[in-house]
Amino acid sequence: SEQNARLIGMEDEQPQHITREMLTSRAEEILQTIAQVRGDSGIKEAVHVAAERFVEDEPRAELKRLGEVVVLARRQALIQQLLDVDREALHHGHLNHDELVSTGYHYEMLRHQACTYNHLLRSFIESFGLHFSRDELMKWLTTASLGRSTWAKGEVTGAVSEIALHAALQGMPEIRDLRYATVAEDLVGYDFVGEWNGELLTVDAKTGRYAPLSETKHGHRHLEISVPREAAKDLRINHGALAMVRREVRQALGQLKPIHHHI
Repeated sequence: SEQNARLIGMEDEQPQHITREMLTSRAEEILQTIAQVRGDSGIKEAVHVAAERFVEDEPRAELKRLGEVVVLARRQALIQQLLDVDREALHHGHLNHDELVSTGYHYEMLRHQACTYNHLLRSFIESFGLHFSRDELMKWLTTASLGRSTWAKGEVTGAVSEIALHAALQGMPEIRDLRYATVAEDLVGYDFVGEWNGELLTVDAKTGRYAPLSETKHGHRHLEISVPREAAKDLRINHGALAMVRREVRQALGQLKPIHHHI
């Protein structure tokens, strides 16, 4: 019947199951395309061609996300470089008022782009990280960014630390309504938003090792929690390490001082 034909057509349009082979072969295809076009027409044209072919013209959402992560790597590495330049100028550049305003605006615009990419990369790893290794992802980002391995390492480490902390916080029933921060909230300094003891709680994930920080920020509870690398080694969650992270979060919550509201 006509109705059955429509249903069959809808089934045909359902997204194909994404496999490891599909993701890894597509990543290599993107990198090969960038290398070939770059040799003839330069890196700017290579990125444009790859974006058109593997992002704009890709109907499958999963492969489109992979395309965005890999194709945008070059731009994001350059953005990080420009952020470092702007940060140095704002702190030590002895700029006049107009230069401060202009540089500050440029800096915040770049921060927004960098933060948006971080959310994209984190979401991609969280959804498909079982299909590839940390080394493979590092290779894709480093190659696409033309050798910016330090940038790639920082991006992957930051994204994975947030994923691990998210998993740790989800295992804490005392924190309710937990969610990832929006890009706008992230730019303020939060990676997560939730509720603790009926009050707003924000949490920021940090890499490296140091004592957890408890403070009142913008009138509400805020924690900064160090996430060890082993909490998500090779993109896989280590539940033993998450237990240690939860202990640190509870320790930080216990150190929070009462908020005094002025009437």
